[in-house]
Amino acid sequence: MRYGVSFRDPTAESASALRDRVAPLETVRGKTIALMDIGKMRGDEFIDRLEQLCAERGIKTLRYKKPTNTRVAPREMIKDIAEDCDAVIIALSDCGSCTSCSTHDLNDLDKKGLAGVSVLTTEFRQAFESQKASIGLDGAAVYVAHPLQNRTTAELHRWAEAAVDEILQMIARDQSKPKMRETA
Repeated sequence: MRYGVSFRDPTAESASALRDRVAPLETVRGKTIALMDIGKMRGDEFIDRLEQLCAERGIKTLRYKKPTNTRVAPREMIKDIAEDCDAVIIALSDCGSCTSCSTHDLNDLDKKGLAGVSVLTTEFRQAFESQKASIGLDGAAVYVAHPLQNRTTAELHRWAEAAVDEILQMIARDQSKPKMRETA
């Protein structure tokens, strides 16, 4: 019989196993932001308001909707987003399977050079962290309250209003906030 010897290093790793995400854009001026609706019931109401808020800031957006939240985005959709957009906002994950699929979508778009952020409910913070570790991407996320389905449209719009600045900070250093008019 032949025996080998294995050694294990008991010291902690000094480097992260996570790949850095694509850096945020310098500015959103002249850029196009993809708003990816993952297909969760009522998530479109959040994205509707987010789209309005971006328009108020002069930010161009394109809407995309996955056929189902329980699978990754179709390859053709990922390709279209990568060709037509400069950054992506993926919303709104509020369960384990959609969090996993959305994290894979974020990773796929990051690999194609797009700055991106996932919007999830607070209940799935740990699920996102676990998925990031499994995939190896130091992805960006913004969290809103949980649960999603029993909220009113007005509540979902307030969530978008409360989160929009943080969401935009994840994808661009300059978020092009509208200038307030001075009144006499």
